[in-house]
Amino acid sequence: EKVPPEACCQRELQSREGMFVNKEACLAGNERFQNRQGCYTVILNSFETYVYLAGALAIGVLAIELFAMIFAMCLFRGIQ
Repeated sequence: EKVPPEACCQRELQSREGMFVNKEACLAGNERFQNRQGCYTVILNSFETYVYLAGALAIGVLAIELFAMIFAMCLFRGIQ
């Protein structure tokens, strides 16, 4: 039976320094204590939460720019 590498074992904090949840069970093959998702999936899921925030921010900036442009046009017409 193949022993999974230590890097696949779940840690309490998802970092290199975090304590293992249950290292012995993980190395014994218990999937509950292993990270089974690939990096691509994890990164995609973390970006998915910020997509709507970035979209809302872009729309907000666009609205401010539009109002600034209209205000500048009104000022320009006032000068003439």
